[in-house]
Amino acid sequence: MKNNLFYFQWYKILFLTMLIDPIFVIYAYSEGLSANQIFILTSIEAVLIMLLEVPTGVISDLFGYKISMVLSVFCFIVSNIILIIFPTFAGFLLCEIFMALYKVFASGADETYLYLILDNKDDYTKVAGKLDSIHFILSGIFSISIGYLYAINKRYPFVISIIICTLALLMAVRLENVREYKKDIKTVKELSEEFFANQRRGFELICKSKKLRWFIAYSAVISFALVAIMQTYQLYFSARGIPVQYFGLIYFLLYLVSSVSSKLAHHFKGFHEYKMFMALLLMLTLTPLLMAFPAEILIVTIIIPRIIIGIYPSVMKEYMNKEIKMDRATIFSIRSLVSKVPQVVLLPFVGYVIDDKGLSYSLVMIFICLSVAGGILLEVNSY
Repeated sequence: MKNNLFYFQWYKILFLTMLIDPIFVIYAYSEGLSANQIFILTSIEAVLIMLLEVPTGVISDLFGYKISMVLSVFCFIVSNIILIIFPTFAGFLLCEIFMALYKVFASGADETYLYLILDNKDDYTKVAGKLDSIHFILSGIFSISIGYLYAINKRYPFVISIIICTLALLMAVRLENVREYKKDIKTVKELSEEFFANQRRGFELICKSKKLRWFIAYSAVISFALVAIMQTYQLYFSARGIPVQYFGLIYFLLYLVSSVSSKLAHHFKGFHEYKMFMALLLMLTLTPLLMAFPAEILIVTIIIPRIIIGIYPSVMKEYMNKEIKMDRATIFSIRSLVSKVPQVVLLPFVGYVIDDKGLSYSLVMIFICLSVAGGILLEVNSY
């Protein structure tokens, strides 16, 4: 297992999917896409994830988590190649398909793999937080140059992303394939039966567990919030008059914030989970409202989502892992599926409001949505 942990650590560190984040929206804009089209593409990706999330989670549980991780990196590399060769709306749509595939193959697989290869399961949040911290630091370091590379040639950031993620692919290939439980499946009928049995067991466990149901509902709200807010960052920077070559530096600072918060994430296990998660949601709810005000000082509020990204994922996964006894990747995939529902429904409206009314109106709209959702979570609290 020691070699597995070594290769897994390098796979996680080198799988730098955030490298293109500082320039992705601006790149799409430069190729003629509108804000509404960009948010529609994000919504389409969410629909694809909803359709594929649970089946790919079941496949991970049945055939092993290494296979899913290898396919995840491969699909991400292909999506970057498409953006270089076909920078049209159709090309971006094809890119989003492969982006969805990389996310569904990774969802549930990597966190389950790490949880299973650790001798001491209580170390999960600490180890995952450490890996996330290194990941964010590297993403930040590379991001400093991304804006400048974009200014030289707007396709260079994607080339860098492909090279680094190819190294991650080589690490993933070296992993031993791990399954939580082994089942000898010899026929298509047996595979089909076990496939649907996995899904049934996953949904049954969620239905029986009040905590899991609340965790999944909370994940749906916070996932929408993070995507909706951070999708506006590059438009927000442009509206503030910040040159694109400085976007990478800003993202470096944001990733540094996430790195520090993820490093400290395991300390948050001592708090009551419900109160801690609701405090994080309150901070996130206020962020778009503060961003909507013209005061220059309020630009610092963009660090709030990055703080939460550092804390929330690993802590939430550990709390969920403690509630799950089997079919972990399937259940994590169900959580991811549910998390995409608000994105599918609301993101196109966010893009439409940006094009029709302006960025500030869309930020206020996000604030209202999160306020309502937060109130509902308070009402259904089962603690």
